[in-house]
Amino acid sequence: MNLCRILLYGLLLLLCACGSRRYPSALVTADSLASVRPDSALALLATLVPDTARMPLAHRMYYRLLCIKAADKAYLPHTSDNLIRPLLHYYMEDGDSRLLPEVYYYAGRVYRDLGNDLQALDYFEEALRLIRRNGDRESVLQSKVCSQMGTLYAYRDMFGQALRMYKEGLRIDRMLSDSVGMVFSFRDVASMHRELNHPDSVLPYFKQAKRMADLLGRRDLSDMVQSQLAAVYTERGQYDSARVALKDALRNTERPNLSGIYSMAGRFYQAIGKQDSANYYYRQLLRMGTVYAQERAYRALTAQRVSANGDSSFIALYDGLLQNFDSLRALDRKANLLRAYADYNYLQSEEENDRLKARNERNRFILVVSGAVILILFSLLMALTQRNRRIRQEVETQQRKFRQMEEEQRKKRETLENYRRQKEELEKISPTDSQIRKLELINHVLEQDRLETEEEREAQDVLFRSPLYRELERRVRSARGTAFVTVDEWDTLRRLLIPAYPKFFERLNTLCTLNENELHVSILLKVGFRPADIARLLNLQPTSVSSIRARLYKKATGGKGTADLWDKMIHSL
Repeated sequence: MNLCRILLYGLLLLLCACGSRRYPSALVTADSLASVRPDSALALLATLVPDTARMPLAHRMYYRLLCIKAADKAYLPHTSDNLIRPLLHYYMEDGDSRLLPEVYYYAGRVYRDLGNDLQALDYFEEALRLIRRNGDRESVLQSKVCSQMGTLYAYRDMFGQALRMYKEGLRIDRMLSDSVGMVFSFRDVASMHRELNHPDSVLPYFKQAKRMADLLGRRDLSDMVQSQLAAVYTERGQYDSARVALKDALRNTERPNLSGIYSMAGRFYQAIGKQDSANYYYRQLLRMGTVYAQERAYRALTAQRVSANGDSSFIALYDGLLQNFDSLRALDRKANLLRAYADYNYLQSEEENDRLKARNERNRFILVVSGAVILILFSLLMALTQRNRRIRQEVETQQRKFRQMEEEQRKKRETLENYRRQKEELEKISPTDSQIRKLELINHVLEQDRLETEEEREAQDVLFRSPLYRELERRVRSARGTAFVTVDEWDTLRRLLIPAYPKFFERLNTLCTLNENELHVSILLKVGFRPADIARLLNLQPTSVSSIRARLYKKATGGKGTADLWDKMIHSL
């Protein structure tokens, strides 16, 4: 029996060790800001630097991860792996395992910036493997990993593998209804079909990307897609369509996009014979274009200058130089492609070796623990019996509390109604002295109830007219990604809510114990926000808000129910 208790306690400790870790609200806020407002996230993280020395190790590591994440989202290039290497070691050995896929993802981003594509691809593969092992088949992180792997394959001219990864990212974006992600995925899939010479698939995907960007009202995304369409139309000789698309694309002033847009503009104007306009954009590329764009600009400007010189022998020599250079480039590409396939096969074989090693370890584990299975099952049976008994007792307690609360509210309503009826009867007759005293007492009770009701209504009016409430309504109606509630705003909202609904928090805490998310959902329901609005303000999926409401109803009553039943219960408190 002692052995059973030891095993049971060990299992319970293991379950506790696997529980979620809580992080400071400032770090959680910075994490939320990193994806939508990376500059604000970096500023917030900078203010926390003096506090990092006093943080526990887990919080310090989480802080460093957020610094890398925010810098990456702000398009700040990673110049060293000094920050990511300790993070990899910590989260692989002892850190929060839920964050390990994200750590692998940003390790891939760091090594990609450092030019080590093979190492980056290896980390992306590891992130994807962990995500799939954890059962997260459709997640935003998985979509990002697929996109990054597709880009690395595309840079190595492995367009088939790149197309496969981009299509997987598109599938995930569709499952998540991630409209912005779908714009980029449609664009990337179209680009790979263009590289693979699949002309029938190029324009449909680009046009879907354009349609999605227009539906979102994102002119920056629409202009980005227009630049790609302008290049396709130029290649096909459809210059009128290319001119319209180019006009939109040139509105995009985002520096990361200008290199591609100006390069395409130069090719377009050169194709239609407007050499001065083409030369203008080529000269812009010499100043701010990528290495590849600058090479095309140098070629075009030099070729134009050679043609203008008119020396036929020099032109022939220059043409020969370019042909020879292109031949060398083709040989280099072929060699790089062979190396890329070798690297890819190496990664595939390593993955297969890892699978075989994991299978062997599982087999050994089964052999080692097979003798203890009966004891563990017996211990679990005892634990489950105790747990079910405790759950039944908790359910009965919750149901009793809920019935008592309903009974108290019913008795109060009946008492007040009885007082009103007695008052009407006494006012119709000539009351005696004792009846007069009774009438005065009834009037006092009813007046107290009226005054309390008026005070609550006035407090409710103050709440719903408060600047904070109007600001929350504005955020709900604002553009995607800008809604959130700060810690100070939650405190203010609680202070406004207490006089408006005096017994709300008391009764809510009597019904059940709530975590932070559950409390926030209940508060926002009480002040009249819809579930979809609550999801935006809390940065949650609508399905998560529905699950929280249904779970709260079960915690409060002990029985299963829909999310709407919890809403009705909240409004009745």
